[in-house]
Parts: sequence; structure tokens; C-alpha cells
Amino acid sequence: MKINDVLTLKIEDYDHEGRGVALYEGFPVFVEKALVGETILASVSYINSSYAKATIIKIIEESSKRNHKLCPYYASCGGCNIFHMDYEHQLEFKKNMVIKTFKNVARMDVKVNDVQRNPHPYHYRNKIIVPFGMKDGHVVSGFYEAKSHNIVPQDSCLIENEFARPIINLIKDELEQRNVSIYDENTHTGLVRNVMIRATKNNDLMLVLVATRKNPVLNIILAKCFDTFKEIKSVYLNINDKKTNVILNQDGFIHILGEKYIIEEINDLKFMVHPNSFLQVNHDQAEAMYNKALSYIEPSKNNVIYAYCGIGSITLNLAKRASHVYGIEVVRQAIDNANENKRLNNINNASFICGKCEDEITKLSRLENIDTIVVDPPRKGCDTKFLDVIVKMKIKKIIYISCLTQSLARDAKYLSAYGYKVKEVTPF
Repeated sequence: MKINDVLTLKIEDYDHEGRGVALYEGFPVFVEKALVGETILASVSYINSSYAKATIIKIIEESSKRNHKLCPYYASCGGCNIFHMDYEHQLEFKKNMVIKTFKNVARMDVKVNDVQRNPHPYHYRNKIIVPFGMKDGHVVSGFYEAKSHNIVPQDSCLIENEFARPIINLIKDELEQRNVSIYDENTHTGLVRNVMIRATKNNDLMLVLVATRKNPVLNIILAKCFDTFKEIKSVYLNINDKKTNVILNQDGFIHILGEKYIIEEINDLKFMVHPNSFLQVNHDQAEAMYNKALSYIEPSKNNVIYAYCGIGSITLNLAKRASHVYGIEVVRQAIDNANENKRLNNINNASFICGKCEDEITKLSRLENIDTIVVDPPRKGCDTKFLDVIVKMKIKKIIYISCLTQSLARDAKYLSAYGYKVKEVTPF
């Protein structure tokens, strides 16, 4: 086998990214956007001593589970990677990946519930960040190609909030008409970098334009957006002159127009959403996930710690059932926002603490009888120091909210050595 060889392949499995996996004379070949059961003609694009990659030339035998209602940009855009599966097959794939990951990483056979269905599989994202670039002398906007920083020019997106793209297109047109320079990642020159749009379930929008410096023309463009689209309630400029791929400068937000925050409602609670607030990007799934976590709390009996609590959205939901809930977060601004949200909802049985989780829960254990902990770590999962503290405290119940199954399975394996058992896993 060599580069550009054309192979006939039968897809037998998926990897964790949703790529089809075939065996060619016993050698694994990974194929983007191929479905299990399909026979394809593919061209080899990469090869090493362990595996090869190939690109579909032609589908010889097509799966009935292939989605033909595709986004016109899906072939090149890196924003979605399993959109070629119909929705039922996506759910099946996700559940199987959780089962496989626990078997491979944790060496566990665990009960995995069916994936919580998304009631609105299109236009659900409440936050998007879109880069601007130049192509053939014109300003373009869109998402990056997979594993690159090449922009795929787009005029629409099937998963972003439906009010977002007209705003982005207006900004793009204004930048071109006014001859505003666009930031170049290679030369680190140019003014405008990205636009971020946040949305509530009621379609109140926050608009944030990211630029390397202030410029009066940007205020004019933002004012035009604010006047044109009644859904926009809050407008910011973010000044980021750093020569990195970090999109937002956390110290660079400048309020321009409208309110300083927008209000999101989750399970009848209200939350102030600032430009850098963390919330799950899918409102319906967030509510379902919060309710699942809530179901594990015994009403008015548990003292609960919520580790990595962010702005308190889940913590304050847990306060509905817990005797008392303590939210811990290392980011001071997030704790300040959490306390704002606590006051906004008139909740008295929640406390927020700024500090490292492993340090603060040790202090709390000396003062309170803590029997339940909810952990919601970043993708890397929990530090072993933190898990060791949980073990030492002899916490009876751990509710683990994860955004990466591999780190969840790894941490579950670590805790299992100390007698903890996984009761069930519910994917969302």
C-alpha cells in the first residue's frame, strides 16, 4: 500500500471521532465520513507503520443510515464530524462509543443508558465564534477546515442560532465596504479577528467583535448591527492584540451598547450571561442534564459540593433539592457571577467559594457533613490530587458531569481502586 493507491474497502467499525474503519489485508484504514456496512472506493492519503487514512472516491454500497439532508459546507467544514449519519445512527454511535471507551480505558462493563435525545437537532447552539479572513481579495467568514486554520466561507450553518448568520453577514459586508483590514495569523497584522454571538432560549443576543485595537469604524459597524437587529440586547468589543490562537482576551472586554449581560432561564432559574460566562451550548440538553443530576440528590437530606461550578448554573439548580450546596471554582470572576445569580434567584441554601477544589473541599469536610459531590471538570478530567481528597473524605456519592468520555473513564477506573462503583452512565 502506498499514497494515492485506490482501494475497495468494507467499513467494519468506527473510531472515537466517527471515522469509518476498514481492514485492508489486515491493516487498519481510517476513512472520514464513511459508514459501517458501506463498501467504498477510496484513495490512500496517509500511511505509517500502524495505520493508513483514505478519502472516499465513490460509495459502492451505501448504508441506509446515511444522512442526505446535508449542510452544503459539510464536505470541507470542520465544525461537525458525524453529520453524515442520520440522527438515529448518531445516537447509536454515541452510546456505543461510551460503552467502548469504558471497556478500553477503564476495563469496565458499565450500564449505559440510551442517549438523551435532542428535541431540536438544528439551530441549537447558543454560542458561536466565527473567524474572518481574506480570500481572493474579499472578506470571508466561516468555520475552519478540520485540523487547520483555513476558513471555509459560509453564509449559513444548520446548528448555530438562526438569528446569528444575518448579523455575521452584515458585519462581513460592512468590513469589506469600509475597507477594514482583517487580522492575518501568519503576519500578525490587521484589525478584525472574530465575532462571537451568544443567545438565550428567548433569542436575546449578545454580540462581541474581536479586534486587535480600538477603531471608531468598529463602533459604527456595531451600532448598525444593534439598530438593524432587535434581537441584539448587548454589544461588546474585545481587544486582543496577542500573537496567539487564543480568541478572547479575558481582560479586553469593552461594553459598547445595550445591557452588560443577557438573561438565560434554565429550569425556571435566571442567570446573567456575560461575554466570558461558561454555559452548555445546547439549552434543552443542559436542562435535561441538570435534571438528571438533580435526580440523584435526596430531597433536603444531602449536603452537596459542586466542584468546578462556573457561574453557578447547575449549583443553583441543585439547591432546589439539597439541604445545602457549596460551589467551588478557581476563577474569581465566575464566583462573582455565581453570587450575582444566587441573589437574582433569591436562593439562600447555596454558598460559593473561590479556590482550588482539592484545598476547599478539605476545609469544608472539617466543618460540614458532606455526603455527595458533583464534579464538572474541563476536558482533561480531574487531577489525581483532587480524587485522592474525595477518597480520603469517604464521599458516599459522586455525580460526574463530563465533556470527554476518555477522561471520565480514566477517573472512574482510578476511583474504582478505592471501592467506588459506576452505577450508570447517561450520554447527552
